[in-house]
Amino acid sequence: MLKRLRVLSGRDLVTILYFVLVVLGIAFFLGNGNVSTFFSTLKMMFPVSDSWDTIRQLISNVQTEGSLGTTKNGELYEEIVLEYFPRSLTVIVTAFLLAIALGIGKGIFDYRNRYTSLNFLGTGVTSLLNSLPDFFMIIVLQWIILIHFRFIDFFGHDQWFNFILPGVLVSLYPMMYFARITFTALTAEDGEMYIQYARAKGLSQRFVIHKHILKKCFRSILQHVGVVMTYVVSNLFIVEWLMEYKGAAWRMMVSIRRLDLKKPENQPFAQFPEIGLIAEISFCFVLLLFITQIVSVIWQNKYEIEKRNMWTQITKVIFQYVFVWLFVFYIISYVKPGH
Repeated sequence: MLKRLRVLSGRDLVTILYFVLVVLGIAFFLGNGNVSTFFSTLKMMFPVSDSWDTIRQLISNVQTEGSLGTTKNGELYEEIVLEYFPRSLTVIVTAFLLAIALGIGKGIFDYRNRYTSLNFLGTGVTSLLNSLPDFFMIIVLQWIILIHFRFIDFFGHDQWFNFILPGVLVSLYPMMYFARITFTALTAEDGEMYIQYARAKGLSQRFVIHKHILKKCFRSILQHVGVVMTYVVSNLFIVEWLMEYKGAAWRMMVSIRRLDLKKPENQPFAQFPEIGLIAEISFCFVLLLFITQIVSVIWQNKYEIEKRNMWTQITKVIFQYVFVWLFVFYIISYVKPGH
């Protein structure tokens, strides 16, 4: 029973110990040789009382109004989330499916042409695009479309098809990442006896890849689905802001900008900080990442007879994302107008 409940492996404990040592090393360096000095300064910069005041206020809003708060116009935060998040979700789903499907296709293309003259279009292009910052690719493509393809409706969200272009832009970097993962997984299987046997039977390369190699390494490829979704969500903020696509990420950025009271246009919002709205949108994105990771774990262990390992991994994911959300919420609780 104790073995079944164990969620931390020796590798996890070593990772935690390493992280603690890194934090202590930073504290020792920044504290001029005194670790306690560093943490005392950190405590003064981020007083716990400020965080608890914000959390108590949010809890009070839920108890009295049934909501984390309202906007300057009296709209409930939950209504704002229900209006804006579905727009982001269409972009996320589009980008995620494109990244997985085209990423696997690109990885197979790279693998099949790794020894041909088309290799520069395979691993060459994949490596180049992987080495470029994702925001750089998005900005370059944005300017290309604005200058050379002016007939494309680049900005806004009013038309039913407005989610397609943001979805394509968001998927670019995750797609190249997944292509590299697929190529690496296929290459790792190259030379195995079952592949040589299949080729000796006269089977085509395409059949061998799709029916044998890809099927064998599909589980290792699926381990990176959560990372792909993380890239998609992070790119979403850049794309929605640059394209003025009014989704949840765009609305969250607007709420954060309104906290800057140095700008005259933000003064009317001084008494209406949308901290609760930022927390709710953040929770939606964290929940989406959590669901993706859970589905990935279940999919990886779909054909396993013994499910103990699957439940151990799911429990570990739950603990990880509870910690992530608590950390994110703790950071949000320090956000105040004028900061």
